[in-house]
Amino acid sequence: MLKVTVSGFVIWPVLAMLSVPVNALEPMPRAKPLETPNKQPFIEGVDLPQRKPNRDRERAETPIAPSAAPMKCNLTGATYSLLPDINGERSGDAGCGVEAPVRLTAIMYKEASVSFKNPVTVSCEFARVLTKWLQIDALPAAEQHFKAGVGVIGTGPGYQCRRRNNLPDGKLSEHALGKAVDISGFKMRDGSSVSVETDWGQETAQGLYLKAIHKSACERFTTVLSPEGDEFHKSHMHLDIGCHGKTCTYLICQ
Repeated sequence: MLKVTVSGFVIWPVLAMLSVPVNALEPMPRAKPLETPNKQPFIEGVDLPQRKPNRDRERAETPIAPSAAPMKCNLTGATYSLLPDINGERSGDAGCGVEAPVRLTAIMYKEASVSFKNPVTVSCEFARVLTKWLQIDALPAAEQHFKAGVGVIGTGPGYQCRRRNNLPDGKLSEHALGKAVDISGFKMRDGSSVSVETDWGQETAQGLYLKAIHKSACERFTTVLSPEGDEFHKSHMHLDIGCHGKTCTYLICQ
């Protein structure tokens, strides 16, 4: 309490007469953050006001789930099914994969169905080129060289996540992108057959037929490799639409 001495007299002021409250003279305690029991977080919209939505932030933070629905692919004159995109990471190589793949099972020619011995899984883009080559070139040529047309086309599976020529390293094969197929032979409707491995280079109807379709394939695909190309293609004819050169205009025909 404040004591004042005037001319020997001690004056004790009456605090009740002061206009300032006593506790106003004391320092204010620091505010402490509120805590819920056991330090549980506040519930938005209940303990705290509901946050206004930030649409831009939500769009940026919300991951876009990959669509498993197959992309549309229109192929005229082919029997096929649409497949979801193929992710190469599941095969152990992120470089592999096919966007908009299809599974080809047959080609229509003159109202007849020419089937593949095994279904061929390739990209929609490659399937379109392959279908056109078969319908315009390969199947009509068979009628010119044989009494009966083609009934079955012998091929590999198309898509394969692997390196070129099945080597452990090197560049990815176009098979790994769904842009290639290997043709091993044809079976005619009369039961006769054509084998790339045994008939290539022969002066027979089978050999001349293979020579004719090899020539036409070089006009539609960017890469055509026959048994004359190298030892890796002794049993089949490789066809692909891979990009060669800076402008993708370089062609390989062997």
